[in-house]
Amino acid sequence: MSSSSSYTTNLSQYDGDERCRCGQRVVMQTSLTVKNPGRRFLGCINYKKENGCNFFVWIDPETCPRGLEYAKIMQARKEELEKQVQGLKMKIERLERGRQMVEEENDALVVKLADLTEINVNLTTTIEALNAQIGARKTREIGPTYFRNIIVVVVIVCVIGVLMSSVNHNTPKKKYLYLP
Repeated sequence: MSSSSSYTTNLSQYDGDERCRCGQRVVMQTSLTVKNPGRRFLGCINYKKENGCNFFVWIDPETCPRGLEYAKIMQARKEELEKQVQGLKMKIERLERGRQMVEEENDALVVKLADLTEINVNLTTTIEALNAQIGARKTREIGPTYFRNIIVVVVIVCVIGVLMSSVNHNTPKKKYLYLP
């Protein structure tokens, strides 16, 4: 910024409708440089633009040497904080990518859970149907067919017993000689 030796001490002179040499409206701005920290000035709205007007007038007086030292400290602190902010932005981006990955994995697991739940329901239904069939078979086995089979077996055993006893009665008995 080029400097003007004159400055306005009374802001009441600035009404917001002043014009510069090129006819454009002037605006109040604040310098953010280390040489003129926080120092206000009036400048053309086209100030520092390509083919723009370079009109400006300082409103505030020059900064004292202590203020300039403090401005350097504050500028260094600002740069440090900007680096921290940049690091935090990068960390946020990494966390956001991680969050998106976790959400995608969660969505996939929700789909898998729905599939497994459906399989579980189908298997439960199948097991219940098989248990019902087994129960029906047990009931049938214990029912009339079961007892009929037992009676048939008893009759067969009796017939075999009768046949065996008749065979034993018809065969001559051997006599055994027991020697003392």
